[in-house]
Amino acid sequence: MHLYERDCSLQRRHQKLVEVAPAPGLDPGLRALLCEAALAMARTASYRGAGTFEFLVDRDAFWFIEANARLQVEHTVTEELLGVDLVAAQLAIAGGASLAELGFVQERIPAPRGFAIQARVNAETFAADGGVRPAGGVIAAFEAPSGPGVRVDSAAAAGQRRARASTR
Repeated sequence: MHLYERDCSLQRRHQKLVEVAPAPGLDPGLRALLCEAALAMARTASYRGAGTFEFLVDRDAFWFIEANARLQVEHTVTEELLGVDLVAAQLAIAGGASLAELGFVQERIPAPRGFAIQARVNAETFAADGGVRPAGGVIAAFEAPSGPGVRVDSAAAAGQRRARASTR
């Protein structure tokens, strides 16, 4: 079964910076083809478990690029959009539970309502050459966004010292 799609077009240095679900502007017919292609690959590989199949999309065409046999950091977008706990589901599946036992039956998965957006904020600074480098130091202030429908997953706190990452 599938849990629809996410758009992660905004990336930098192989890091996804913004995730949106469902993918804005994606034709419903192309969405169905993408989901079926992912399911066909999973069936062919006898895949069992949570995972992500990634595709490049250009207007009405798409190409497979990779499969990740794990949850990815952007799984929270899917969780928020569909009201599911993918971490709990993955652990239950690893423990032997079936998708049906967990209530994951394609016909019972709700259609996405609204949008979910994830933004990754990195501690970085600009170098003299215009490049971006990891930054370190003390976090002087940190105020997480809040309000209805806002979820924050963070490891930052005011007063916390962040070591500068090696750039070697």
